[in-house]
Amino acid sequence: MPRPAESLNDRILTQSRVPALPINPPKTPASEDGGSLNLPREVLDELHWIASEGSPSLSRHARIILARSEGRPLSDIANVLGVDRATVRRWLLRFERDGLRGLVHASTGKTRKRRFGESVRDGVARLAMASPTAAGEAFPRWSLRRLRAHVIRRGIIREISVEGLRQLLHGLPLPPEYWRGVAEPVAVVSDDVVRGLETLAQAPRADVARRARVVLARIRGLGEAEVAFALGIGRGSVRRWMQRFERHGILGLQTVRRSARPLVFTPEVRAAIVRYARMDPRQFGLSGPRWSLRALRAALVRQRVVHKISIQHLGRILAEAAVSLRQQGSSSPVSERTPAHA
Repeated sequence: MPRPAESLNDRILTQSRVPALPINPPKTPASEDGGSLNLPREVLDELHWIASEGSPSLSRHARIILARSEGRPLSDIANVLGVDRATVRRWLLRFERDGLRGLVHASTGKTRKRRFGESVRDGVARLAMASPTAAGEAFPRWSLRRLRAHVIRRGIIREISVEGLRQLLHGLPLPPEYWRGVAEPVAVVSDDVVRGLETLAQAPRADVARRARVVLARIRGLGEAEVAFALGIGRGSVRRWMQRFERHGILGLQTVRRSARPLVFTPEVRAAIVRYARMDPRQFGLSGPRWSLRALRAALVRQRVVHKISIQHLGRILAEAAVSLRQQGSSSPVSERTPAHA
């Protein structure tokens, strides 16, 4: 029988037949390696429905829970769903704490961005286009912060952020004589360089074209914040590409730093890593019977099994070998120390 056409988020947030905490918390939480997740049939049915009918994000959250209920490791779930391992753990924690309600994104139901009527927008625009002295201020030029303080003090707007005011004024031809930092280029470049930048701004590679537009906008007098808002990037990105242009010219906008090649471990090294993970860490000076990823990595480097390895890569190698550090030690006898792998 088809379900009624209703908002999935509303259904999950207001449902009463599925409890907020549908499971008895196990000794080891499902959000940790070695944890378990045993769900009642009605909860599994709800999760399958959400996974098939929900929005992309809500469906992904449900599939995380379903995969964990099948006993899949956190790393496997992260790889299959194309998310970070921390993301998997976060949604499992929310499900353990709040049940199905925890799968709805935290922003659901929150107040949307404030919208202003045409009369308010027109009033602010008239002020921005006129002299501050005519509005009773002692300074000759506006800034966003000064204009914000003025409109709040006069009661035109009860509250607005500087960024909200910037967006409200976006597209207005603000008079240079009344505004700071207008028509003040950051650098003087030749006509040939400008033409080169204009050509590069039409490049087929979107990232290179955007860098050229950043530099063009800055040398034509737009501020960092204005360029960042217009191109939808951060002010740090604007600053970084201007610095690259000042140091290396147009060529600096076209080169891309290549990431380092990932380390490749041979089957023999992988087997040695797994062998050490199954040993008792007390043989290596640790006080407890179980490894942590950081302690295991330190021991592997100290024993010269590897020169270096990231925590994430070490976790993947152990997951592929079905080794869980949380289940090691308590039931495994102390094994003989394995010679160091050269």
